[in-house]
Amino acid sequence: MKNIGIDIGGTFIKAAIVENNGNIIISSKTPTPKEGTLLADKVIEIIDEIVKKSATDMNKIKSIGIGAPGVCDSKKGVIVSCPNIEGCKNISICSYIEKKTGIPTLLDNDANCAALGEYMVSDKRADSFVFVTLGTGVGGGIILDGKILRGINSAAGEIGHIVIDRNGERCNCGRYGCWERYASVSALVRQAKAAGLGQNVTGKSIFAEKYKGNKRADEVIEKWLSYVSEGICDMVNIFQSDEIVIGGGISREGDAITDSIKRFAEENSITDKNETRRTKIRVSRLFNDAGVVGASFLYTQI
Repeated sequence: MKNIGIDIGGTFIKAAIVENNGNIIISSKTPTPKEGTLLADKVIEIIDEIVKKSATDMNKIKSIGIGAPGVCDSKKGVIVSCPNIEGCKNISICSYIEKKTGIPTLLDNDANCAALGEYMVSDKRADSFVFVTLGTGVGGGIILDGKILRGINSAAGEIGHIVIDRNGERCNCGRYGCWERYASVSALVRQAKAAGLGQNVTGKSIFAEKYKGNKRADEVIEKWLSYVSEGICDMVNIFQSDEIVIGGGISREGDAITDSIKRFAEENSITDKNETRRTKIRVSRLFNDAGVVGASFLYTQI
């Protein structure tokens, strides 16, 4: 049996047919509609597309999983609100797709899906697992005892809003000094601009300058990584998880990110110094596919 994973983004909807081992058989993407009322039909369209392209028998599809940004009621299968899609409020997407396809359909927040995807392809199925996404903000997904931690309102895992400086910068959430104001890729770009590295820099270009030997870029990145490390160290102290995985496009920089974080966590976390009982910190293996693969595994969370 196979499963379909759907990853709804602000720009594109990605869909894939995924095997039980996490391998993607076929995937496709389509622009996300600007109107929330068109979202469910657009998802049906892309499901039909990948099923036809792969010549898959619908009777061989066990489930459909959907990851969506914003607030999701996973129990009811409702997208409560999605800030990047106009009019996307209280969309009963699961019941609609089930009616159209006859296949059980599940929903969760996109960060939770990304966490589940990385968890399912990890070397050892850990009891506890924290996924941290570094991008426009800092997002996260937490898995405890093999289950996504959703909280009483399906909104658990907002790790970007732990406060690391009460007198710091104002965050979009209204508080001051949130971790994402300092550790997101958006923050790295702001810090690079303030340091005089140019006004058109990106996370990728800042690292490229570092690799060329640009000392100013190196200093900016090291300062940024100190902020990233503070939050990761907090995650180690709070959860003492088997793994903490760093995702987002910037995670492709690999050891250039994790080396500093590991050193900081080793020196500052309240943890066992025995390496076999220490939280493993690594970058994503699935990168941009984490969300769609994780969505395909939502059936494991029932």
